[in-house]
Amino acid sequence: MHILSPRSALPLRLEYVLLGLVRRQPIHGYELLQRWNEPNGLSLIWRVKPGPLYAALEKLEQLGHLDSLLIPGESSPPRKEYRITAAGEQAFLNWMKTPVSAARDFRQDFLARLFFRQDVSPVLMEALLAQQEIICQRWLISLRKQLNDSVEFDRQVFTFRICQVQGILNWLKELSATGSSFSPGEQV
Repeated sequence: MHILSPRSALPLRLEYVLLGLVRRQPIHGYELLQRWNEPNGLSLIWRVKPGPLYAALEKLEQLGHLDSLLIPGESSPPRKEYRITAAGEQAFLNWMKTPVSAARDFRQDFLARLFFRQDVSPVLMEALLAQQEIICQRWLISLRKQLNDSVEFDRQVFTFRICQVQGILNWLKELSATGSSFSPGEQV
């Protein structure tokens, strides 16, 4: 797994989403924050505040995943404009190719990848979807075994988790069947 953040327990890696947004075009921090929090985009699954965003940008720059250039403002102080580096491009693509490893992380982590579906090849997305379906099947097998070995409250918890994973799997199969997750778009 390709982890940039030392806080690996977080369900979504802020850094990868930032790389995806900067990958689209050179951009400054405040504009990134605005794009992220637009009502019909990433904010549907995750909102970000300025502090964590700017800290992640600084970290990505220190890691060599982003470069920045100070752009002078006419009536404002200079702004840092961020650009993705070759290392950042590779980190982003590796993240896009990697299925979500835990069901509890699926909602944010997979949907964040889906947000960038038009920015990568349909082949990459099809492979990701196929890998994610296999992982969901493994989750179901594991949960059903745990359900069989459980009693009382545990049974209710495992039954709930099985329903969640089955719902995810059904949704993934629908995406695969309709091809709706692979609409044409700019593929860089």
